[in-house]
Amino acid sequence: MIVYGRRSVIEALNSDLEIQKAFIKKNAVNMEKIIFKLGKKNIPISFVPIEKLKKLTTNNHQGIVCQISKIKTYNLNDLDLYLQNKDSSRLAFLDGITDTKNFGSIIRNAECFGIDGIVISKTGSAQINDETIKTSSGAIFNIPIYKVDHLLDAIFLVKEQNFIIMGADEKSNKQLKSLKFNNKTVVILGSEGKGISSPVLKKCDDTFKIPLHGNIESLNVSVAAGVIMYEISKSKIKG
Repeated sequence: MIVYGRRSVIEALNSDLEIQKAFIKKNAVNMEKIIFKLGKKNIPISFVPIEKLKKLTTNNHQGIVCQISKIKTYNLNDLDLYLQNKDSSRLAFLDGITDTKNFGSIIRNAECFGIDGIVISKTGSAQINDETIKTSSGAIFNIPIYKVDHLLDAIFLVKEQNFIIMGADEKSNKQLKSLKFNNKTVVILGSEGKGISSPVLKKCDDTFKIPLHGNIESLNVSVAAGVIMYEISKSKIKG
């Protein structure tokens, strides 16, 4: 697996992720900070022609590509341990979101707005790959991703811990701004095409929609996630 782009690499360096090797474009400018951080961690650096970087990725690498270990994810037992004796936590469950760019953007929104973790199912979900990492701008290194066999398993688990399950559903009669988010809240986002699946939607304690005033009937799911997570962050009690 690789991580590319300066911001993503910096976030990787600031995390506990194992970086195996760095490839940096010869004569690249403004790379001193990254080179210093790589040196402090004793990570091997190869200064290479741009053609080498293009072989590693066809995307916008900004002059640096790093080989990394597989990103650690967590399971249902880990989620259970995390939830024990939690008085306050905000989680995002993703139901059927398969596009890696949307996944990465949602991760970035979640990290920026103080969501404590993201839960996805092992099947029918976007993969964690270099595109996900890049789109998240490295935020994926700062927020736990829980992979579970079935999303319903995680829903039953959080319900046992008295979480309120809120589903984003464009058919809902309630608007986002009319809601008050509990300190223990799960927000569920479904795919753009199908929305939240029926079995999952039935387990929601409440649903809501984002009011739209233009001619387009829906938002991109990652944009919707940003709007929703911002509203959740506004209601978060600090202390």
